[in-house]
Amino acid sequence: MKAYRLRRSAVLVSVLLLTAAACGGAEPTNDSEAAGEADLVRFAPTAPLPAYWPYYYIAEPLGFYEEENIEFELVNAQTAVQQALLAGRLDISGTGLDYFVQAPTFEDPPKWFMSVDRYLWVMATFEDSPIDGVEDLRGGTIGINEPHDSLDADFMMASAGISEDEYELIPVGQDQAALAAREAGDIDAFVTAGAVSMVALQDASDEPLKAIPNEAAESYYNVANMATVDILENDRDLAVRFGRAVAKGMIWTWENPEVAGELLYEVAPESADSVEQAIAFVKAGNEANRAAYEERGRIDPAIVEDMYNKHEELGFLEESYDSEILFTNDLIDDIWDFDVEAEIERARNDER
Repeated sequence: MKAYRLRRSAVLVSVLLLTAAACGGAEPTNDSEAAGEADLVRFAPTAPLPAYWPYYYIAEPLGFYEEENIEFELVNAQTAVQQALLAGRLDISGTGLDYFVQAPTFEDPPKWFMSVDRYLWVMATFEDSPIDGVEDLRGGTIGINEPHDSLDADFMMASAGISEDEYELIPVGQDQAALAAREAGDIDAFVTAGAVSMVALQDASDEPLKAIPNEAAESYYNVANMATVDILENDRDLAVRFGRAVAKGMIWTWENPEVAGELLYEVAPESADSVEQAIAFVKAGNEANRAAYEERGRIDPAIVEDMYNKHEELGFLEESYDSEILFTNDLIDDIWDFDVEAEIERARNDER
């Protein structure tokens, strides 16, 4: 298997995952192999966090992008993925819950076309803390990694009926810095990205930690593959092929987390301290997000409408709009149009 290296640019820092040496695998699922030169797909997840969405990363060494005649380039767009997508710096992107607020600001909003992740944001504190639910943070202090976590913290608190003047948000930095602030007693709890980050934080903490979930959002979507309307209408096949490669990556992530963790650590060693931790990250994410896998990326309009209504109810939307502009399920059947059961067996048996 080939080694992986960083490719740096004066404009963007990107990771070009080189094609793994062929060692078996599925036959091509379409005619793109015979189409000549591979199609470049510049992609960025909603944030550069490989351990949260390993399927994007492991699809490369497993040969799934190559099968779909795609040259995959992973671009670090930080959290400005929608802007990068509309500016033409990305072909496909991930997106998070903040898209509900951003969508009406775009003239022709991009659309989700495949869900890959459920709502993951939680607050964390020590196991022996008297804080067991969001409502217990009324009058408390909450650590955030500003500015991104402020929306998530406000959303969780408002969902519990707690107004902004009843708690204080304190910028303390991301997970490790937030944990240090909690240990110092500077905050009562802090926002973190769910099951995967809880594993990393527990490894770094001498004291047991617990998550304070947002029960109001347990059924919500978090990350979905997104493309512009132009791509979805005029280059639909590219989005389908990309989605199919990711779908196979999802199969291997859920059906063989040990291999997925090993490959994740190989292609993105910065994502974990060890292979063992990478495997633990994959397993934690699998448990939290199993619904996304079982639903095969199909987006439930009722859940999207509920998410929209919650944002509107809490005052996060400056203007009303039709929530159906946010997504399409038109590609899902074609994305999963391959021998799924055979791929599951290959994953379970590690037939790379």
